[in-house]
Amino acid sequence: MAPDPALDPLPAPSSGAQRTARVVRTVRRRSNNRSHSVKHMERLERTREAEAFLDARQQTPADVVSACEGWTAHEVTAHLAAAAAEITRHLEPYLQGDAVPETRTFEQREPPFRAMDDARLCERLVDEEARVRAIIGQVLAQEPDAAIPWTGRQMAVAKFLPHLRNEFAVHRWDFVGDDQTSYELLSQPELTEHAVGVLGRILTRRGAEHDPFPGQDFDVRLRAAGAADVRVVVAEGQAGLEMADGDGPHVDLDAAARTLVIWGRRPDQRGRFRSHLSEADLLRLQTLLSGY
Repeated sequence: MAPDPALDPLPAPSSGAQRTARVVRTVRRRSNNRSHSVKHMERLERTREAEAFLDARQQTPADVVSACEGWTAHEVTAHLAAAAAEITRHLEPYLQGDAVPETRTFEQREPPFRAMDDARLCERLVDEEARVRAIIGQVLAQEPDAAIPWTGRQMAVAKFLPHLRNEFAVHRWDFVGDDQTSYELLSQPELTEHAVGVLGRILTRRGAEHDPFPGQDFDVRLRAAGAADVRVVVAEGQAGLEMADGDGPHVDLDAAARTLVIWGRRPDQRGRFRSHLSEADLLRLQTLLSGY
């Protein structure tokens, strides 16, 4: 059941949030105007997920505590701006035929963004989102199957598009919570399929370090009506996620709640996550899906 947006209104903006909103609106217009100079075949429109994140930040003061441990809305915004800048930092040399640099960690790339004034940070996110969107379009126009080194593996450039959509949708939820927009964005099957297909082992890595039964195989399905199951598997000591048909031990979730659980979150609204497992198996499932 979709949450009722009337039950979860966004907070009224403080004066600081109003100032941020004015900056974001102004820079958004400027960025959209710049994008008209990109060739039509190379142009990618801003995604609904990015637009929703920026709109939500207009209404959210910087100091609102998010669902990410230790982070406020400001740090969440810094995380996204730094991620977009890092992708651009990889694609610019690739487009020129130069060597692609090693991917920097969160700790290496995010501090300069966290140190910014919040209004400046929101302005920077708008700019970085426009830049990364433009350069992804340019690379794909020249080489649709392009792949680059990214975090120690090869990443198809086209995969950055659903990855960024996931990032904006999930991190918007981190400071807004369960509202109708989150429900709609997080229910999209292609976001789940990307998370499972590209990040299946990464999303269980931290949880696997705390697995209460590390030597035992495990196979539980996250089931959402009308969609393929997501299997949470431990086999031969390796944990991961995969899409699956068929049947097996499972929990039931709506599609949006399932996306949140895959990313180590839990929906705010009770009743969206129902278990048909033993206590031990539910505990193990929750441990494996505790974020990364």
